[in-house]
Amino acid sequence: MIIPALACQLRVTTRCLPLEAGGDIYDALVTPFGVRLMIGDVMGSGLPAHETGRQVVAAWRELAVAEPSLAGVAVRLHTLISRSDNPERFVTALLANFGCQAAGKGMEIVCCGHPPPLLLRAGSASFTETFPAPPLGLLDLADGWCSATTVPFGAGDALLLYTDGVTEARDREGRYFPLSERAVDALRQAEEAGQAEAAGQAEAAGQAEAAGQADERLLDHLLASLRTHVGQAQADDILLLLAAR
Repeated sequence: MIIPALACQLRVTTRCLPLEAGGDIYDALVTPFGVRLMIGDVMGSGLPAHETGRQVVAAWRELAVAEPSLAGVAVRLHTLISRSDNPERFVTALLANFGCQAAGKGMEIVCCGHPPPLLLRAGSASFTETFPAPPLGLLDLADGWCSATTVPFGAGDALLLYTDGVTEARDREGRYFPLSERAVDALRQAEEAGQAEAAGQAEAAGQAEAAGQADERLLDHLLASLRTHVGQAQADDILLLLAAR
């Protein structure tokens, strides 16, 4: 799936490999503050986790378009979860805001107990350092507070968000999936596969379409690599979300 956000020159592409009705959640919205993304993982599994995830996404959609502060969105989501009918439940979450103005092409990230995003730039992949905070529902362990991290994010950059079903996926010998290494491989494979297709596309519209196809190929290669790694032993939901400038 591609969620267009042309006003901010951002492409958002996702891949989801659910194991069952569970708690992996995500959303992308064009807001007055930029394009905002959310990815999360609800503690637990099955229908209870799925219902909590549905409620969190619904609340996120209201808050993301009204609350100027990304950290403020996270704190209010935390309050919703901690005062719910299941106060023992928590949600790891990563929120990102991509500015639309020419002078604000960076991005803000708020990470609440979620795996760090992977920044893809110039053929390399590196995990982005974020301000550490507990999961939503447990922010009281940090005095109910969290903070945003600002990261440069320009043309050609991409940010890969994912749930722990990716990084905690193991092969038959118990080895974890090497996400950063495989992401670099997928970048190379996607570029090689798209060179011939992009050769004759000189117009801007053609270039934009080719870029979107490259995002699709990158996630397809990465998901194929992940499936090969786990074989028939997938133990958790798998969710990948790629945001590219």
